[in-house]
Amino acid sequence: MELLAERFDDPAFYLGDPHATYRRLRAEDPLHWYEAGEFWVATKWDDIKFVSTHPLLFSSREIAILSGLVERKRGTHVASPLDGQPSVMFMDPPRHAHYRKVVSWRFTPKMVNAIDDHVRTVIRDVVEGLPDDEFDLIERVAEPVPVYVFSKLLGVPADDWHQVVEWATLIANMGSGQGTADDMEVIVNEVGPYLWNLVVERRAEPTDDLITLLTQAEFEGRLLEDPEIIGYGLTLLAAGSETTQSLIAGLGHVLTEFPDQAAEFFADPTPALAGNVVEETLRWWTPVMSMARKATTDVELRGKVVREGDGILLLYAAANRDEERWDDVDTFDIHRPDATGQLGFGIGEHFCMGAHLARREGRIVLEELARRARALERMGEGTLRASSLIHTYDHFPVKLVP
Repeated sequence: MELLAERFDDPAFYLGDPHATYRRLRAEDPLHWYEAGEFWVATKWDDIKFVSTHPLLFSSREIAILSGLVERKRGTHVASPLDGQPSVMFMDPPRHAHYRKVVSWRFTPKMVNAIDDHVRTVIRDVVEGLPDDEFDLIERVAEPVPVYVFSKLLGVPADDWHQVVEWATLIANMGSGQGTADDMEVIVNEVGPYLWNLVVERRAEPTDDLITLLTQAEFEGRLLEDPEIIGYGLTLLAAGSETTQSLIAGLGHVLTEFPDQAAEFFADPTPALAGNVVEETLRWWTPVMSMARKATTDVELRGKVVREGDGILLLYAAANRDEERWDDVDTFDIHRPDATGQLGFGIGEHFCMGAHLARREGRIVLEELARRARALERMGEGTLRASSLIHTYDHFPVKLVP
């Protein structure tokens, strides 16, 4: 199938209207061979579920995100702060489950309920501090909220939370292949040593935080070494902030793009309705647009053969508007009854371990905005981030309507 000049490995493609292409692909070529990038593109919900839940057929050990597909095609490797260290993103069963289990139990619904007061306090303080005139939703809400929440869990002192906001963005940029040499220098010379100092402190004086947990955790019959702990901490910091930041950016977009539905929510901001707004935003906006895998053997899918070694891009954003899964897929509907089936957090064993926390943060942000104002007004177009992985804004000017 010819798709003109669409380039799935070019961030500029995602700044346009990728959904026009997604609609055509789902209808005419749902498993598409992207010749220029030399990888498959999956756009249907069922196909992405199949690939994601069959790790013996489709591995994430070498390729887990789009940048891995790009690097393989170019025959290059972009340096990452996690190079040489185990990463839960790049593991297959059974090793993946053991490594993930080190911290995943701290993000169960029960454990998230236990930290509800902390989450609410952080978000309320952020919202109460917003000015009455124009402000940047990304700078003032989307970036600090998830970083402040997660920094506390990680064990970062409150005085350093502002610094961690900047670091979290750099780490996420490096992980998605968007980082620069300067970003890497900051991570190596500032973030790494900072986390190492926390590790040393927690070994001497354990507390109830994730750094302490990592210093005491066993993996493959041994305690994690300091470089592994730092690598795990970097992964958690990026994953625990960037997805939620993108979700909050999406919430800002839908609250200003669909004023009638926003007015309905602000008039009666119940927790149930706030939760459904979050789920529909995860579907319609899709903060993490894709993941990727590599075939370990020949696999027949959609009447085609994905050959051993082939890469496949899993377009969550396309699957979240699959006409066989939902009605009126391009319509944003805060009352959609089945929005929870979205793939905003992935599916299978690599399902986002922080999904419960991200949902909680998104819901409380909505509740606190509704407590402070009767509407959120957009004051400019905003600046979408040039990324092929994360769907978010770099700047989004808004104003609270009192």
